[in-house]
Amino acid sequence: MQVLDAIVNWVLNVAGVTVMFPFMVFLIGLVFRARPAQLFRSALMIASGITGLLMVLSLLVGSLAPATQAMADRFNLQLTISDVGWPTLAAISFGTTYAFTLFVLIFALNVVLILLNWVRTLDIDLWNYWSFAFVFSMTWVVTRSFPLALLAAMVYAVFCFKLADWTAPVVADYFKMPGISTPHGDSVVWSPIGMALDALWDRIPGIRDIRWEAGTLHQRLGVLGEPAVVGFLIGLLVGTLGYLRLPLTGEAVAEMLKLGVAAAAYLVLMPRMISLLMDGLLPIAEAARSFVMSRFPGRAVYIGVDAAVLVGDTAIVATALLMTPITLLIAALLPGNRVLPFADLSVLVFLLIWSVAPSRGNVFRSLLNAILVVVPVMLLMATDLAPQVTAVAREVGADVPPDTLVTAMAAGFKVLAWPILMFAWALGGSPVPASKLLLAAIFLVVYLGLIWLVRHRPSERFAAAGAQAQGQPAQAAGRGTAVRR
Repeated sequence: MQVLDAIVNWVLNVAGVTVMFPFMVFLIGLVFRARPAQLFRSALMIASGITGLLMVLSLLVGSLAPATQAMADRFNLQLTISDVGWPTLAAISFGTTYAFTLFVLIFALNVVLILLNWVRTLDIDLWNYWSFAFVFSMTWVVTRSFPLALLAAMVYAVFCFKLADWTAPVVADYFKMPGISTPHGDSVVWSPIGMALDALWDRIPGIRDIRWEAGTLHQRLGVLGEPAVVGFLIGLLVGTLGYLRLPLTGEAVAEMLKLGVAAAAYLVLMPRMISLLMDGLLPIAEAARSFVMSRFPGRAVYIGVDAAVLVGDTAIVATALLMTPITLLIAALLPGNRVLPFADLSVLVFLLIWSVAPSRGNVFRSLLNAILVVVPVMLLMATDLAPQVTAVAREVGADVPPDTLVTAMAAGFKVLAWPILMFAWALGGSPVPASKLLLAAIFLVVYLGLIWLVRHRPSERFAAAGAQAQGQPAQAAGRGTAVRR
């Protein structure tokens, strides 16, 4: 296990995701007997796309984080638990004993499940195995039981794989990415909730007829509907809430304009970076399906990738930017919340993917989902897990002052992790209150019930993906249209 830890640690922390991910894709392509020359080109395109994604995301994060902190200070939000952000949460999740070994074991589990035809998603997004490592580390620190921590992480991983299979028709149809799925532990776990809420809005007169579609703004508003202009205006709004002071200074105006330009650049550049990534991924996806179908006729395989390939969608970005100030307001007013949203406000796009996609980009419904359900639930779960997140941070040597709690909104992004952790801790002998166990049981019953109620919705509502849902080969038409604009 120590050798495995050392190898995986080098791959993830030294080589980095821009090297590791293309290299893994290259090796997997060789297994599926794709041509080495084509694989080499695909790996370089993937590396270019990932590098671009990280650069564009860093651009938005670097501009948005100071503005959100300024908003928190301006409106005097008295919340005592700091949101340290998903990168910190990922780092401490990696840092506990045997956490890196988990990557190898989860990948092996994924392969076995595919061979048994229990799942269709081959999850090559090894970087985001950190979500599974989070469940592992949180269980390990509380129970000190490796088998129990491994079991909890594997249960979470299996849910992510199955939900990725289930939502693959949406990825193929709405996002125009056939053969791709996104078993991302911070986003796909919200898909049953998003699907169920969309089904609910369909049944409410008045609400069901309202549609705000970011993708058609250009047709309705002319130049005001251009993605760059939409991004600029929303970024300017967030910047105004954070920086506007009287008397107005040149520095404040500059900061507001910078945020507007950064948001505009994000909307323009992100789809193009995703197109590069998809140009590299689609040949591998087709090779994988051809390989599997030649040996297991009728069986489909989806290539599981980072949900970052989805967040360039205009409706998702617009919803996330609008939700930035609204999330701060919800945090201030929500009973039971103690988290001050900060670092992870800039990555709300990941949380909100499945608030947006089920309605095919209806921003009105997306905002309803986020305001009424997604953000409140996320904040309460992040608050509840703060003591254990703090314990993991101290376990790996982070300098957390006494009597101080830290968390990340990303801990609440993993909505399904919370009930799994409650039961894992109880099985490990930790004194989990009976009220929490009851609430966790109710949550799981409701969650599984929602999956059953809307089980046919992705394949039926997203009919254009029917061929993919039935295991047919991907069509080349998916190239070059990586996101719905």
